[in-house]
Amino acid sequence: MELFLTHACNLRCTYCYNGRHLRRDMSPDVLSRAIDLAFADGSGPVGIAFFGGEPLLRFDSLREGVRLARAASARTGRPVAFRVTTNGTLLAGDRLAFLRDERFAVAVSLDGPADVQDAMRPGVGGRSSHDRVVRNVRAAAQAIPGLNVIAVVTPATADRAGDAVAHAASLGVRAIHLALDWHADWSTEDLRRLRRGLARAAGIWADSFRAGAPLGVTPFAGVVARAVLAGAAHMPRCACGDREWTVAPSGRIYPCDRMVGQDDGSGAIIGTVFDGFDGAARARFLTAKTRTPPRCARCPDAARCRFWAPCVREPSGGWDAAPSTRICRLERAMIGAVDRAATRLYDEGNRAFLDRFYRNATARTVASRHGMTLEEATP
Repeated sequence: MELFLTHACNLRCTYCYNGRHLRRDMSPDVLSRAIDLAFADGSGPVGIAFFGGEPLLRFDSLREGVRLARAASARTGRPVAFRVTTNGTLLAGDRLAFLRDERFAVAVSLDGPADVQDAMRPGVGGRSSHDRVVRNVRAAAQAIPGLNVIAVVTPATADRAGDAVAHAASLGVRAIHLALDWHADWSTEDLRRLRRGLARAAGIWADSFRAGAPLGVTPFAGVVARAVLAGAAHMPRCACGDREWTVAPSGRIYPCDRMVGQDDGSGAIIGTVFDGFDGAARARFLTAKTRTPPRCARCPDAARCRFWAPCVREPSGGWDAAPSTRICRLERAMIGAVDRAATRLYDEGNRAFLDRFYRNATARTVASRHGMTLEEATP
């Protein structure tokens, strides 16, 4: 469960999908009810995530959420783990110490070098955010194992994807998520520049395997894994609305944080913390999410594509619509760049690459259930 603590934010990102930055915060009542619902829904371990806006602006609510979740975990016997997605500007001092001590998984948004970051993610009034975020990321990377950097790639920064990966790695970060701006209007020229940027990013990723210190770059690893196991197993794509869901400040439940928007009662609402899940609404969403559009079924890349993501489809026709041609082109650009880099690593017999994708114990187990030997698979 993700808690959308506030709509307030101290940055003014050019591509923000959450609408106006209202001072709309989650109340203590909604927070408490949400935690109770998370431990009542399903069984086994519970993950609690904090999002916004900028969730560290509501650090008091975040700490209270952890306290309530720890108590619920003790009461129910269900283990709990925490994560937070932050813009990094407040990731220091008591906040960083608390996240470290509570073993949070932390993701920080940082789009690249100073010229990219400050153009895409300025502070209020256009102030620079880069130096402050970089200082905090350097410290956090030392304090929190597995710190993740999220770099959004827009049409304006399409050819800088490689710079984003290199910049994050230079700060001591080993886990990097390249997130394409699906909501943007990508021109043919933008896509050409994106292919160039992704090729450089994939080259940096491949070089990290050659150096014996592989970077974890999302979605590169998933693109390769889906190719390796193609036809052998169904690989889960998105758990939104099913095992994952988001509670907005109003108490409405949305399938994921990208679908909260202004939290005005429109969109894919699958329940409230006051009344619980709406079974029929949740079933409609899950049916639409898992349905393969007819024209996608005929595509050779269908098993590897993210046409499933309702939050991606929503801006271009609705969460239950077929993916647009733009989405198709973006996916093909990503798959093509990664495939070329991965094929070179495979042909080189790179040990680190083969160990991760062909000799991995989990992958071997999955493949063996389907009568497949990974060493015989092709990239």
